[in-house]
Amino acid sequence: MGLETNRKLSGIGASEGVAVGSVFVHAPGELEPERGGISAGEVEGEIQHFKEAVASVVKSLGETSQRLADAGNDNEAGIFEAHAELAEDPELHSSVEERVRNLESPESAVISVGEEFAAMFAGMDDEYMAARADDVRDVASQIAAEIMGHEASALATLDTPSVILARSLAPSDTARIPKGIALAFVTAEGSATSHVSIMARSMGVPAVVGAGPGLETAFAAETVAVDGGEGYIITDPSPETVVEFEDKQRRMEEERTALDEYRHTEARTTDGQRIEVSANLGSAEEAEDALAWGAEGVGLFRTEFLFMERPELPSEEEQYEVYRRVAEAFGGKPVIIRTLDVGGDKNLPSVDQPEEENPFLGWRGIRMCLDTPELFKPQLRAILRSAAHGNVKMMFPMIVDAGEVRGAREIFDECRKELDEEGVETGPVEVGIMVETPAAVLGAAEIAKEVSFFSIGTNDLVQYTLAADRGNERLHRLQGADHPAVLKLIGMTCLAAREAGIWVGVCGEAAADPALIPKLVRLGVTELSMSAPSIPRAKKVLSEI
Repeated sequence: MGLETNRKLSGIGASEGVAVGSVFVHAPGELEPERGGISAGEVEGEIQHFKEAVASVVKSLGETSQRLADAGNDNEAGIFEAHAELAEDPELHSSVEERVRNLESPESAVISVGEEFAAMFAGMDDEYMAARADDVRDVASQIAAEIMGHEASALATLDTPSVILARSLAPSDTARIPKGIALAFVTAEGSATSHVSIMARSMGVPAVVGAGPGLETAFAAETVAVDGGEGYIITDPSPETVVEFEDKQRRMEEERTALDEYRHTEARTTDGQRIEVSANLGSAEEAEDALAWGAEGVGLFRTEFLFMERPELPSEEEQYEVYRRVAEAFGGKPVIIRTLDVGGDKNLPSVDQPEEENPFLGWRGIRMCLDTPELFKPQLRAILRSAAHGNVKMMFPMIVDAGEVRGAREIFDECRKELDEEGVETGPVEVGIMVETPAAVLGAAEIAKEVSFFSIGTNDLVQYTLAADRGNERLHRLQGADHPAVLKLIGMTCLAAREAGIWVGVCGEAAADPALIPKLVRLGVTELSMSAPSIPRAKKVLSEI
């Protein structure tokens, strides 16, 4: 394969597996509005046209979601359900209608508004939230296409098993592909948390995303070899490379079969030490999939998407319903809900957020919540109520000292008192913190007196310890949790926890790294939380320590 380095293109390994197949290029081009403006007499009719297009798209998305749910694909079904909600977003509607009343055509208005919303998401530093930009663009494009009467993508008629190459792929694109036709996905854009990555993992299809503009050079290839684990492709591979990939595929299938036996076993080291292996979730729809992979709980339930995908703040009742669904899905297994972790780089409606030069060092996480109890209290009340339906725990993000923990707990206790006085049922909730700052590590002994557990967020801990922006590709060598300074901080956290009699988990990317898992366990970590498909391998690694 060394002779083929000039035909090798690297990206992000988004879904494990390898494949070799014919190339199908999905290049629909930018959707262009057919009309720029309309006359004053057309306004009401065009607004009605827009509403009818939305209704048609919502109906189609709902049917797709139901079809996937009926087939047992709850994870994918949830994506289309969320897209239907986006299509009905009141702020999207009001923004489009305002433009139409200013004599802009509805197709032009919805594309422009969709791009504005997408740009807001794309500018966020949180990878999961930034990946939602594609969802907004997808929904806006579907509505605009419906207004203009455009036909569906050629993906729907693809009948030859192929490796699909594209600048980007939206969930609506992948949903159109006939079953068994997609051998692999390769996109120029995207991240490991974008929905093409989620869909690929759910479908069991290899995927490489974020390959960059250079992917266009592969569009002329006849065949391509894809390694979704290592994150690279080879265009027009030699017969020797094809044989190598076939051998790799056979070995991976054997490994996958061998890992299946670890899915639903308790994770223990060879000397019997119990290590809990949990899942990181971003929505209630991911719960069943995580359980199927063998999750022993939820080590991190991100609540940001619940807040960020809408123009108004979610009510206490809406939050309660989401947290309750997750708690009930996991029964007696622990579900750790992280309180809202947004900041100056992620605008929230109804919250006056200042412009900040460095949002990662700004008004984010617990700092914002302590300053805005009207934002914080409904979430705390919802968490307390959901605890009546399962084993719910809660953790505060971006803590730097014990004073912040005491301040947050005071508000938490107020909420419990209010609910008790109202006669509303609640449940016990253990409280912990995210250890993401060196300050939290240095103050861990004092902080430990206030909480029941620590959960180390290695992604931010690495960033703050090494002064290296986690999104800066040039600083890749400074973005690993295996750096001696980071490991020393993890060890210090575990020592302080052990002396206080509380436990320590890890919910950053390091938790799923086979090379790091033994080091984390030896340092004193007793819980690991990761993306669900990584769970069987992590359990196997633990069984060999």
